[in-house]
Amino acid sequence: MTEISWASDYVGLPFVDGGRDRTGVDCWGLVRLVFWERLKMPLDDFAAIKATDIRGVARAIVSSIDSREWLPVIRGAEQEFDVVVMRGHAGGVGVPAHVGIVAPFATVLHVEHGIDAVAPKLTSHTVKDRICGIYRHHVIASR
Repeated sequence: MTEISWASDYVGLPFVDGGRDRTGVDCWGLVRLVFWERLKMPLDDFAAIKATDIRGVARAIVSSIDSREWLPVIRGAEQEFDVVVMRGHAGGVGVPAHVGIVAPFATVLHVEHGIDAVAPKLTSHTVKDRICGIYRHHVIASR
């Protein structure tokens, strides 16, 4: 990411399974941290679910989306702070198991096991084919 944005404040945060603060975060912990620090919006914790529990993460994400707390966004209409739901890498074909957050300049801020937080373009080869859906929190959608 060459442009400077609020996302640069999070790039480089280390991955920590179950992490929920600046000392280390998992993918959902990063989304929660950004929502809290940038929007003052608390999100569900899901801390009891290990980031490596792909099925548990997927169930939590899907149940949150099904609760109508998150509204689907048409691909190409994403905005900052939308949540990007992605398939996992190994063994995650078709299974939503990872999340990131849309950042400025059409990037997605995310962190994974073995990778500190990064913000590649949404069109990056590391992201684009993994996207299962993009969702906007109902509070942001009503603004």
